[in-house]
Amino acid sequence: MKKIILTVSILSTMMLSNQSMSEVTKTYAPHSTYIPFPEGYGYNKNTEALQKATDKGDKKLIREHAWSLWAGIMQSSEKSDWPLWITWPNSHTAFSNSNDKLTVQNNKTRKLKQSTSLKTFSRDNMSIVEIFTKSPTYYIPLQVIQKYPNAICSDEVGSLNICDGKTFLNNGDIMIPTESLSIEAMNDIRQKKLYLKSTLNAAYKKGERVNMAKKSIVTKHMYWPVKANGITAIPVWKNNYPDDYTNYAGYEKWNTLIALSPDGMQKVGDTVSAKFLYDVNNYAGDKALDIISTKAVVHSLEEFYYHKVTQEDWNNFDEADKAIITTSSLRANNKIFEVGDYLVSVAMHINTKELSSWTMQSVWWSDTPNEGPYATYRPDLPQASGPWKHYLLTDVYATPKNAGEKLDKGVNPYIEGVIHPISTNCRNCHVRAGWPRSLASYQNPACPDSLANLTPNSACLSSINLTDYLWIIPDRAR
Repeated sequence: MKKIILTVSILSTMMLSNQSMSEVTKTYAPHSTYIPFPEGYGYNKNTEALQKATDKGDKKLIREHAWSLWAGIMQSSEKSDWPLWITWPNSHTAFSNSNDKLTVQNNKTRKLKQSTSLKTFSRDNMSIVEIFTKSPTYYIPLQVIQKYPNAICSDEVGSLNICDGKTFLNNGDIMIPTESLSIEAMNDIRQKKLYLKSTLNAAYKKGERVNMAKKSIVTKHMYWPVKANGITAIPVWKNNYPDDYTNYAGYEKWNTLIALSPDGMQKVGDTVSAKFLYDVNNYAGDKALDIISTKAVVHSLEEFYYHKVTQEDWNNFDEADKAIITTSSLRANNKIFEVGDYLVSVAMHINTKELSSWTMQSVWWSDTPNEGPYATYRPDLPQASGPWKHYLLTDVYATPKNAGEKLDKGVNPYIEGVIHPISTNCRNCHVRAGWPRSLASYQNPACPDSLANLTPNSACLSSINLTDYLWIIPDRAR
């Protein structure tokens, strides 16, 4: 085999504390000038009423607000059909450190920079064996390593990994994620130096908890690669497993697909043969999983938020971005991703600090978007463009519970399904986020119940310096 020489470029960053807002937006917006959350969707309006609704458990008002946040954040600018959050900095940028160094060996090769996939971050935050689900193994395709050598990093145990890009992050599977931050959240992290372990260590010694800026918004969004020609299969959640199912429940096991045919060769409503999941191995990594092949109904691309990737987009992506989406397309479609292909939104978390306990809402695409409890209380938003009503939504605001009463399940099947058992709750997870990582975990021995109604003042969290519901801080601090 031809020897592959891997090189990694040094990432440099500028401190935000010495920059004006206009300089910040130019430096950190990956595609264009930063676009703030739009007016007309209730964001940071009537927060007193929202707090009262949360305190009373008023699901109607809470869900109307949650739906509005989802619709609002997916609006695009006048100059692009990308959603506005594409102009926001991502967590990789927020936690980059200008002191990152690379060791030169023999003036020919360089030590690979370390990078961790989002799935690995989540796995490492689980300290109790019972909650860890054994997910499939996704090796980096050789052709990706050869074509994008500067996009190859090493994870914490020395295995090859795709680096995070300026636009997209590496999830470690098929989905193409971003973790986007409002400029207020970005500024807070940079100005307080929350991207440094030394800052968190000092705060831990003093018992000073992290308190993020009022207008902080932190999101996690998942794209799926769709070929412009032919059939692309997308797994769709159909309540495939009961709540008490404790094994791996990721989309690789759902065996329920829908199909997209952007070139119109297959008509909407037709039933076609659809396939996905190529060159993916079992948890041990020593056996290939079967390609998923089943009948699927063709749906319209217009039922999804989508973006057709242009040559300008491709030129703007860095090498890691290209490696991430190319790998994703090979795993989903057995074909490389090309200019003219599509990225479609399958899932998104949206967390805002409109309340001190944060608002938390999560959406996923559904072929039955008007059925069940996750479709309730959609407001009328005539100003909202796009198919925001074609998604289901779960909310996990800090509504009251009786003593000892557990939280309801609040989970996104695409995002949490590939990480841990499906009977979990986003709030129970995020309230645990803290420092040091050796003490903070999704399930620590002091409070192992994944549906317990925890608060920042829960006794079992007293030994942890909490990071204000944000796992990205302990995960990515350098």
